[in-house]
Amino acid sequence: MTTPVRLSALLLAPLVLATTALAQEDGWSRFLPETAPGIAACLEGEAGAAATAALPMNHGRVLVRITRRDGDRLECVAELGVPGTRARREQSRSVGAAPPLPGEDAQRLSLAPLCPGATPVPQAAGLFLNPPGCR
Repeated sequence: MTTPVRLSALLLAPLVLATTALAQEDGWSRFLPETAPGIAACLEGEAGAAATAALPMNHGRVLVRITRRDGDRLECVAELGVPGTRARREQSRSVGAAPPLPGEDAQRLSLAPLCPGATPVPQAAGLFLNPPGCR
C-alpha cells in the first residue's frame, strides 16, 4: 500500500527532474540579469568579440570568457559596482587552450550583431544573442 508521503514523492519526481533539467539547459544564461553589465564592460573595446560564458563571483564581480574575432580567448573580470552605475573592467588575460567553463560557447553574446539572425537579449539591454555557428 502506498502512503500519502510516498505518493506525493512519486507525483513530484517528474516536476523536480524537469526543473533540474531546465536549470542545466539554461547554463550560464540564467545569470544574465545579474551579469549583463559586466559582460558589456568586458566586451567594450573588443570589436567583433563575443562573450561565451559569464559567471557571478564574490564581492560584486563577474567572470566573463570572451572569444575575439581572431580566435584568441580572454578571461575578463568586471566589477559591477552599485546599482545605477556602469560596470568597470578590472582585468583581462589570455587563457589560450585553458579548459572551458561550464556551458562555455553554448551561447555567444556581443555588443552588436555578429551574424544575420542575431537578436537583442530582452533581459540584457545592449547585448545580442548570435545564432548557433556564428563566429
